[in-house]
Amino acid sequence: MNRASLVLGALALLCAAPAPVAAQNLIPQPVSVKWGEGVAALTTVGAAEVTHLELAPLADHLLGMIPAGRVRLSFEGAEDLPAGGYRLSVAPELITIAGRDYGGVWNGIQTLLQLFPADVYRGANALSANITLPVVTIEDWPAMEHRGVMLDVARTFVPKEQVMRLVDNIARHKINKFHWHLADDEGWRIEIKSYPRLTEIGAWRGGDSPLFPVYGAWEEKYGGFYTQDEISEVVAYAALRGVEVIPEIDLPGHSRAAAIAYPEILCGYTPNLTASGGYDTRNMWCVAREENYAMLDAIIGEVAALFPSPTFHLGGDEVETGAWRACPHCKALMAERDITDAARLQDIFMERVIDIAARHGKDAAVWSEAADSRAIPKSTTVWAWKNPARAARAYAAAGYPTVVCAGEYFYFDMRQSARDIGHTWAGVVTLEKVYSFSPAALGFTAAETANVRGVQATLFHELGLENGPGYVDYQLFPRVCALAEVGWTPAEQRSWEDFNRRLTERSARPGGSAGSPSHLDRLAAMGIAYRAAEPAPDTAPLKTPAVTFTSSLTAREREPFSRVSAYSGAARTIRSVVEGDWLLWTFAQPVTASRIDIKTGYDHLQRGGIPSGRVEVSYDGTTFETATRMHDLKATLATDRPVRAIKIVSESPCNGETFTIIQPLKIR
Repeated sequence: MNRASLVLGALALLCAAPAPVAAQNLIPQPVSVKWGEGVAALTTVGAAEVTHLELAPLADHLLGMIPAGRVRLSFEGAEDLPAGGYRLSVAPELITIAGRDYGGVWNGIQTLLQLFPADVYRGANALSANITLPVVTIEDWPAMEHRGVMLDVARTFVPKEQVMRLVDNIARHKINKFHWHLADDEGWRIEIKSYPRLTEIGAWRGGDSPLFPVYGAWEEKYGGFYTQDEISEVVAYAALRGVEVIPEIDLPGHSRAAAIAYPEILCGYTPNLTASGGYDTRNMWCVAREENYAMLDAIIGEVAALFPSPTFHLGGDEVETGAWRACPHCKALMAERDITDAARLQDIFMERVIDIAARHGKDAAVWSEAADSRAIPKSTTVWAWKNPARAARAYAAAGYPTVVCAGEYFYFDMRQSARDIGHTWAGVVTLEKVYSFSPAALGFTAAETANVRGVQATLFHELGLENGPGYVDYQLFPRVCALAEVGWTPAEQRSWEDFNRRLTERSARPGGSAGSPSHLDRLAAMGIAYRAAEPAPDTAPLKTPAVTFTSSLTAREREPFSRVSAYSGAARTIRSVVEGDWLLWTFAQPVTASRIDIKTGYDHLQRGGIPSGRVEVSYDGTTFETATRMHDLKATLATDRPVRAIKIVSESPCNGETFTIIQPLKIR
């Protein structure tokens, strides 16, 4: 046996009489916990012994956090447990963590740290050298193999240090997969040496970049990317914490950043750009262009070499086939293959890139739509983001390994209450809704459940720019805590009431007094800016004076301007706003208001509105003067005089879309 010893200091562990202990609020809840009598008193400095050299980094990590205690880390004594499992024993003489594998030892360390006061997460110097732990034996393993969190860094770039911080925080909750969404329409974030323009051009938008912004930073050049050395640094950082990093390059759609950098990847026809004000919004790789596959072979090869993960996520979602139907080369390919439905071209494309990934030693993963035809290999893992009771079951029933990341349970870019920031298309995703997920409750059969690899949270990042760096913490936590328990703890051992108590209340071991921190105490000690409470309602009443709305733009038939004048909803036009376009609200009578909020684009995010322009006001209905300017697609008008009309004049060449959305005024 390869045996190494790492001892960093002296120690005494003393048996003590029953006393207050911090032991109850473990998240995720272990499979088996047996509390012993009394407590173990830890004195002097910490020491760690490892039985295998590969565990030495974990010993260093642990001793950087705890001030005292003798700990033994080992693979011995856990051979019978599932992957990721561990046995933790806190005894008066020794703390022992036996892991089934490296990840199991990491998981045991995380449970051990939850036995300490919450200040353990502030560093070893934050704790006194004389603390007590409960005598306890814990036997534990995960219910699901895949327990993941996805972060989209294309829409809003996240610097390397913040990514590493997130990896740290999810790893502390026994999350073992970090899905890194590295390329999308709004940005290409990973250095590709064989195609440098992907980051030289595709990593930046706005300002003088040819990639038009759609989510904020309208007039300044915005973006960023990771060098290959930085990617390797994050991967190594995650590996130490038992986290596998899964890269994603979204294909064949969601590729506008790549197309701006290398327009030759697009289909060979001249598009009609009238609706977009001359801006090319196409984002689809041409299926019929053979050179594209050579380019993708180089890209996938470079990315694959950076990530030890056996999985490469290739996207495959929200594919728009209009470009393929207009492309003479794609139409010729359809005729050659005797295909009448352009959607079948996605199968051809995905089969090609799945083969490329396989040649580089990777198993493919895809979003739901790529498996809808059942044409891709059954070895492909499907990320099921749509209806879990129907669609996710169908993929699992068809034999695909399935990761459930359903929007209504696990899209953490959804709002947490009706008044919160976030998206709404999958409804309100409360903490309790996250916790309620289980395959059995949704009717999965035993055979279907056997193909469910696990669960994953998803954070697409459209709202990151306007809400700042704290947005990631706010959206993910404490919902990640619920996800962690869904993926770890057997469903029959889970209770929402008990979980919520462990999350929010301090508690004591039976027979002891108060002392265990709530898990929210731990999140605070970790420095996580979690969502603590529901935002207060805006109780200011809105006025709805009679108003006529007109514009140089033309509304779509199903979303007419009458919705704006009736204060009943947004209108959507048939093209992008361009320079010189105008919107005009004319009131039947002069309106006295303390504040008028003007919003274009979607109600809850910066997209599809007027990026820049002036807001003019008229007090007589005829003469206009500039009162303020549009900022982030909106403006606020404050005046002490009755207003007869409001006009917005666009100064933007386009908004990066083929439409413009106009919201009703909010008048207070």
